Amino acid sequence: MVYKGDAYYIREVLGGSTGAYTYIVNRHKDNAFNLAFRICGNREDAEEIAQDAFMKAFRALGDYRFKAGFATWLYRIVYNTSVSYLRTRRGEIISLEEFPSDASAFLGRTDTEEEAVREHRNELVNYALKKLNAEERALITLYYYEEMSTEEISKVTSITRENVKIRLFRARRKMLETIRDVEMKNEEVYNA
Repeated sequence: MVYKGDAYYIREVLGGSTGAYTYIVNRHKDNAFNLAFRICGNREDAEEIAQDAFMKAFRALGDYRFKAGFATWLYRIVYNTSVSYLRTRRGEIISLEEFPSDASAFLGRTDTEEEAVREHRNELVNYALKKLNAEERALITLYYYEEMSTEEISKVTSITRENVKIRLFRARRKMLETIRDVEMKNEEVYNA
Protein backbone atom coordinates (compact mmCIF):
# COMPACT_ATOMS: atom_id res chain seq x y z
CA MET A 1 0.00 0.00 0.00
CA VAL A 2 1.30 3.48 -0.87
CA TYR A 3 1.66 5.84 2.07
CA LYS A 4 -0.42 8.95 1.39
CA GLY A 5 1.56 11.30 3.62
CA ASP A 6 1.35 12.33 7.24
CA ALA A 7 -1.01 15.25 6.59
CA TYR A 8 -3.56 12.96 4.92
CA TYR A 9 -3.65 10.50 7.83
CA ILE A 10 -3.65 13.26 10.45
CA ARG A 11 -6.70 14.82 8.80
CA GLU A 12 -8.34 11.38 8.73
CA VAL A 13 -7.71 10.91 12.46
CA LEU A 14 -8.96 14.41 13.23
CA GLY A 15 -12.04 13.63 11.13
CA GLY A 16 -12.89 10.67 13.35
CA SER A 17 -11.06 7.76 11.68
CA THR A 18 -8.82 6.85 14.60
CA GLY A 19 -7.67 3.71 12.75
CA ALA A 20 -5.74 5.96 10.37
CA TYR A 21 -3.31 6.63 13.22
CA THR A 22 -1.95 3.11 12.68
CA TYR A 23 -0.46 4.29 9.38
CA ILE A 24 1.30 7.14 11.14
CA VAL A 25 2.64 4.86 13.87
CA ASN A 26 3.87 2.31 11.35
CA ARG A 27 5.58 5.03 9.34
CA HIS A 28 7.44 6.60 12.30
CA LYS A 29 7.78 3.84 14.90
CA ASP A 30 11.34 2.83 13.99
CA ASN A 31 12.65 6.40 14.10
CA ALA A 32 10.82 7.12 17.36
CA PHE A 33 12.22 3.95 18.93
CA ASN A 34 15.75 4.67 17.64
CA LEU A 35 15.74 8.17 19.07
CA ALA A 36 14.42 6.98 22.43
CA PHE A 37 16.95 4.13 22.49
CA ARG A 38 19.88 6.42 21.69
CA ILE A 39 18.85 8.78 24.46
CA CYS A 40 18.05 6.22 27.17
CA GLY A 41 20.32 3.34 26.12
CA ASN A 42 17.90 0.59 27.07
CA ARG A 43 15.69 -1.36 24.65
CA GLU A 44 12.76 -1.97 27.02
CA ASP A 45 12.75 1.63 28.22
CA ALA A 46 12.95 2.88 24.61
CA GLU A 47 9.93 0.78 23.65
CA GLU A 48 7.97 2.17 26.58
CA ILE A 49 9.06 5.75 25.80
CA ALA A 50 8.14 5.40 22.11
CA GLN A 51 4.70 4.00 22.99
CA ASP A 52 4.15 6.77 25.51
CA ALA A 53 5.24 9.38 22.94
CA PHE A 54 2.80 8.03 20.35
CA MET A 55 -0.02 8.14 22.90
CA LYS A 56 0.88 11.73 23.78
CA ALA A 57 1.05 12.62 20.08
CA PHE A 58 -2.36 11.04 19.49
CA ARG A 59 -3.92 12.99 22.35
CA ALA A 60 -2.30 16.24 21.15
CA LEU A 61 -2.94 15.71 17.43
CA GLY A 62 -5.54 18.48 17.47
CA ASP A 63 -2.75 20.89 18.47
CA TYR A 64 -0.60 19.98 15.46
CA ARG A 65 -0.61 22.99 13.11
CA PHE A 66 0.91 21.47 9.93
CA LYS A 67 3.60 24.20 9.90
CA ALA A 68 6.54 22.00 10.84
CA GLY A 69 6.84 18.49 9.52
CA PHE A 70 5.03 15.87 11.55
CA ALA A 71 8.29 13.96 12.11
CA THR A 72 9.84 17.05 13.73
CA TRP A 73 6.77 17.50 15.93
CA LEU A 74 6.84 13.82 16.92
CA TYR A 75 10.61 13.96 17.57
CA ARG A 76 9.97 16.79 19.99
CA ILE A 77 7.51 14.61 21.89
CA VAL A 78 9.90 11.61 21.89
CA TYR A 79 12.77 13.88 22.98
CA ASN A 80 10.79 15.42 25.85
CA THR A 81 9.44 12.04 26.95
CA SER A 82 12.95 10.51 26.90
CA VAL A 83 14.55 13.37 28.80
CA SER A 84 11.77 13.35 31.41
CA TYR A 85 12.15 9.61 31.81
CA LEU A 86 15.92 9.88 32.30
CA ARG A 87 15.55 12.66 34.84
CA THR A 88 13.55 10.29 37.03
CA ARG A 89 16.40 7.76 36.86
CA ARG A 90 19.23 10.08 37.89
CA GLY A 91 20.57 7.62 40.44
CA GLU A 92 22.06 5.36 37.80
CA ILE A 93 25.82 5.87 37.84
CA ILE A 94 28.20 4.05 35.53
CA SER A 95 31.61 3.49 37.07
CA LEU A 96 34.86 3.60 35.15
CA GLU A 97 35.69 0.13 36.44
CA GLU A 98 32.71 -1.29 34.54
CA PHE A 99 34.35 -0.51 31.19
CA PRO A 100 36.63 -3.17 29.59
CA SER A 101 40.27 -2.16 29.80
CA ASP A 102 41.20 -2.71 26.16
CA ALA A 103 40.18 -4.22 22.83
CA SER A 104 41.38 -7.67 23.89
CA ALA A 105 38.23 -7.95 26.02
CA PHE A 106 36.26 -7.95 22.74
CA LEU A 107 38.32 -10.62 20.96
CA GLY A 108 36.02 -13.43 22.04
CA ARG A 109 33.04 -11.65 20.50
CA THR A 110 34.66 -10.84 17.15
CA ASP A 111 36.50 -12.74 14.41
CA THR A 112 39.49 -10.45 13.95
CA GLU A 113 41.61 -8.07 15.96
CA GLU A 114 40.46 -5.21 13.71
CA GLU A 115 36.82 -5.97 14.54
CA ALA A 116 37.71 -6.14 18.24
CA VAL A 117 39.33 -2.70 18.08
CA ARG A 118 36.31 -1.29 16.24
CA GLU A 119 33.94 -2.88 18.79
CA HIS A 120 36.04 -1.48 21.63
CA ARG A 121 35.86 2.03 20.11
CA ASN A 122 32.09 1.75 19.64
CA GLU A 123 31.64 0.62 23.23
CA LEU A 124 33.90 3.43 24.43
CA VAL A 125 31.81 6.04 22.58
CA ASN A 126 28.59 4.50 23.94
CA TYR A 127 30.09 4.48 27.43
CA ALA A 128 31.01 8.17 27.12
CA LEU A 129 27.53 8.91 25.78
CA LYS A 130 25.91 7.24 28.80
CA LYS A 131 27.99 9.44 31.12
CA LEU A 132 26.31 12.57 29.72
CA ASN A 133 23.16 14.01 31.23
CA ALA A 134 19.86 13.42 29.45
CA GLU A 135 19.83 16.70 27.50
CA GLU A 136 23.44 16.35 26.33
CA ARG A 137 22.87 12.75 25.28
CA ALA A 138 19.78 13.77 23.34
CA LEU A 139 21.62 16.56 21.51
CA ILE A 140 24.50 14.26 20.53
CA THR A 141 21.99 11.65 19.41
CA LEU A 142 20.01 14.06 17.28
CA TYR A 143 23.12 15.58 15.69
CA TYR A 144 25.27 12.51 15.04
CA TYR A 145 22.93 9.53 14.95
CA GLU A 146 19.80 11.15 13.52
CA GLU A 147 21.94 13.54 11.41
CA MET A 148 19.81 16.57 12.17
CA SER A 149 21.09 20.08 11.58
CA THR A 150 21.41 22.48 14.50
CA GLU A 151 18.37 24.31 13.10
CA GLU A 152 16.30 21.08 13.15
CA ILE A 153 17.53 20.27 16.66
CA SER A 154 16.50 23.75 17.74
CA LYS A 155 12.96 23.08 16.52
CA VAL A 156 12.78 19.70 18.27
CA THR A 157 14.24 20.85 21.59
CA SER A 158 13.09 24.50 21.77
CA ILE A 159 16.70 25.49 22.42
CA THR A 160 18.09 28.33 20.33
CA ARG A 161 20.38 27.31 17.47
CA GLU A 162 23.33 29.10 19.10
CA ASN A 163 22.67 27.36 22.40
CA VAL A 164 22.44 23.99 20.60
CA LYS A 165 25.93 24.61 19.19
CA ILE A 166 27.30 25.54 22.62
CA ARG A 167 25.72 22.52 24.32
CA LEU A 168 26.96 20.19 21.57
CA PHE A 169 30.47 21.57 22.05
CA ARG A 170 30.30 21.00 25.80
CA ALA A 171 28.86 17.50 25.40
CA ARG A 172 31.61 16.53 22.95
CA ARG A 173 34.20 17.90 25.36
CA LYS A 174 32.72 15.83 28.23
CA MET A 175 32.74 12.72 26.05
CA LEU A 176 36.38 13.34 25.15
CA GLU A 177 37.27 13.73 28.83
CA THR A 178 35.51 10.44 29.62
CA ILE A 179 37.35 8.66 26.82
CA ARG A 180 40.67 10.10 28.02
CA ASP A 181 39.89 8.91 31.56
CA VAL A 182 39.33 5.37 30.29
CA GLU A 183 42.53 5.50 28.24
CA MET A 184 44.50 6.77 31.26
CA LYS A 185 43.08 3.96 33.37
CA ASN A 186 44.13 1.47 30.70
CA GLU A 187 47.67 2.88 30.65
CA GLU A 188 47.86 2.59 34.45
CA VAL A 189 46.77 -1.05 34.26
CA TYR A 190 49.39 -1.87 31.63
CA ASN A 191 52.20 0.08 33.31
CA ALA A 192 51.55 -1.37 36.75
